[in-house]
Amino acid sequence: MGTNNVIRNENLILGKEVYALVGAAMEVHTQLGCGFLESVYQEAFEMELCTRNIPFEAQKILPIQYKGVRLEKKLYR
Repeated sequence: MGTNNVIRNENLILGKEVYALVGAAMEVHTQLGCGFLESVYQEAFEMELCTRNIPFEAQKILPIQYKGVRLEKKLYR
């Protein structure tokens, strides 16, 4: 891969923010490794974001509509 194909942080939209989030995710993976359920990684990631003073909303509820009618079920993201 040549240097022309390298994406530089300063060229990205929200590059600093993306770099911080990826760094937090990589730290979680480094500490825990693989093999846990998603909920374990989620909790650890939330802890890492707090440690790094990165604001976030955990388990934000997103309403779902079908043909203009709001469903009782919700998506948790």
